[in-house]
Amino acid sequence: MIKKLSIAIAMMATFGCSKQPEQIHSVNKAQENTLVSAQAEQGQAVVHNGSAEDSVAAQITQELKPVQDVRLLELKSGESLANLLSEFAFSDRDSWLVEQAVSTWTSLTKLKAGQLIEAELVDGQVQQIRFEYAFAQVIEIKRVDEHWHASLSELETVTQTKRLSTSIDSSFFVDASKIGIPNDIINQSIVALSHLVDFQREVYAGDQIDFVFQEQQLVAAEELLKQISKPLELQHVALLSGKEKYRLYRFTDNGGTTAFYHSDGTLAQSFLMKTPLNGARLSSNFGKRHHPVLGYTRMHKGIDFGAPVGTPIMAAGSGKVLKAGWGGSFGNRVVLDHGKGYQTLYAHLNGFANGLKDGTRVKQGDVIGYLGNTGLSQARHLHYEVHKDGKAINPLTLKQPKNTKLSDTQFDEFSAQVAQITTLLDSENTKLAHHDGQSGRIGNADD
Repeated sequence: MIKKLSIAIAMMATFGCSKQPEQIHSVNKAQENTLVSAQAEQGQAVVHNGSAEDSVAAQITQELKPVQDVRLLELKSGESLANLLSEFAFSDRDSWLVEQAVSTWTSLTKLKAGQLIEAELVDGQVQQIRFEYAFAQVIEIKRVDEHWHASLSELETVTQTKRLSTSIDSSFFVDASKIGIPNDIINQSIVALSHLVDFQREVYAGDQIDFVFQEQQLVAAEELLKQISKPLELQHVALLSGKEKYRLYRFTDNGGTTAFYHSDGTLAQSFLMKTPLNGARLSSNFGKRHHPVLGYTRMHKGIDFGAPVGTPIMAAGSGKVLKAGWGGSFGNRVVLDHGKGYQTLYAHLNGFANGLKDGTRVKQGDVIGYLGNTGLSQARHLHYEVHKDGKAINPLTLKQPKNTKLSDTQFDEFSAQVAQITTLLDSENTKLAHHDGQSGRIGNADD
């Protein structure tokens, strides 16, 4: 019995031992799966934690990156550059250093109201300043450590030939301005025509005026720049009326002298201009008159032109300055000697051209002073006299010597230039006629 029981116990022990390893193995598999899963989750947690760190690092980098900004500012009346930029950590010392840096070209005191200033800011502090110096020129000033360095940049330009025309309704100057003719080109036209035309008595409403001129234009404009084009030279001007037709062409001869000529090669330039200023009206003629200040009748030895104070006064002819200063009842006056017994006088000036003094040589058309109201004068005007051998003569009836013509060789070159301009005029006229025919009205062709 005891033997049987011992066998039974041994058998149970044997069967019990064979089941136990399976259970242990199963537990170990579960633990292994749990461990693997935990490791995987831990690994994902590590990955997720790495992305968060990168995001924070990127945010910190972004916050540490300098904040850049560009401002376009405009100077107001009475405002200095230091005042304009004071809110951008621009000190009085900075202003002084910038003044020294730009002194090669200009002074900050010459910046006027309306001047545009471009300021480049880094973290709210000015690092670079730019402003327009002249046409196609920009001054750039950069902060380098505690100093400022300036440079002048030349912008790219192209030269174009333009043709514009209109009819006179108000005045030569006003109507030319209305169609966009630059003031410098208008002035060149008036100077060229003033040898032949009295603008006060020989220009009428309905007269046609035609301009061909060269102009420089910026290749790329930007907001900072107010001047995007610059007039160069008048090539051709025409004044066409029912009574007279004038067509003048610019030409430079072999000696380097530039002047205007008629199409036949005759020089369209007289010894003295009829009117030595632009855009003026004839307010008093040559001869006896009742003096507005003295109150009695006496000889008026010249002619008077009314115009705004500061209007430039030109030398009627080439010559030498005999007097430039105060002249009693004439106020500020200039007297020029043109040789051959001719002298001209310009009185009641507001001031004189820079550098003008006794003995200075001037060319016809040079500015010698500015219209004013000095001396024995009731209102702003220019008093202009012409004297021949000491005797006053009427400037409007002055007989001019006959002009010479270009030589045959130079005339051939001149004729080629005239032909080019004529071709341009003909093509533009065809364009105008086509435009008018389409629209059913008279108008200007598109440029």
